Amino acid sequence: MKRWVLAAAAAIAFAGPASAAVITLASTTDNGSDDFTWSYQGTLGPDEGVRSGDRLIIFDFAGYIDGSIFTPSANVVGSVENSSSGAFVTPGFNDDPNITNLVFTYVGPDFRNTGGPLMPFDFDGLGAHSTFGNQTLDAFFTLTTKNNPDGVPGGSNTAVFTLGQVTVPVSAVPEPATWAMLMGGFGLLGAATRRRSRVTRVVA
Repeated sequence: MKRWVLAAAAAIAFAGPASAAVITLASTTDNGSDDFTWSYQGTLGPDEGVRSGDRLIIFDFAGYIDGSIFTPSANVVGSVENSSSGAFVTPGFNDDPNITNLVFTYVGPDFRNTGGPLMPFDFDGLGAHSTFGNQTLDAFFTLTTKNNPDGVPGGSNTAVFTLGQVTVPVSAVPEPATWAMLMGGFGLLGAATRRRSRVTRVVA
């Protein structure tokens, strides 16, 4: 556990404030029949670019509808997996192996990976469909490429890891009052069952 925490801290420190990618939920659209479109947008920092194999992972995208992941470009390939190796998870979260991760992998030519720092670069059009419309926070991970001049510490073509939080779908969670009603109902049902059981035994 200690080794994991140190590795995560190193990854965050390596990213640095100027190079941290930002990923946010752009919109959620209710298509009806338990089908919600989740669209994401993001920004590459001034000293970030991408090379083939760099990627973005959005962890624990609950209710994923098979085959629904989408990207804005042929240079970005969307895939899904339940556990993502080689990626750090934001402290306080975990990678639940029972819930789908969205993976967006860049497969195009080098982009913004030299000559930095440059202007921040905004992108959008990444996402997937979920059977859930409720929202919660979970983790994201990016692997990008530093574009600072060669010779500068962390210069061109150096890997950059960014960890952060992003909004993802989650199944409905009953309100506290609903939980109280459910527990009360189960208690009454249990009492009635025990009473009926006692009565049955006496009669028998």
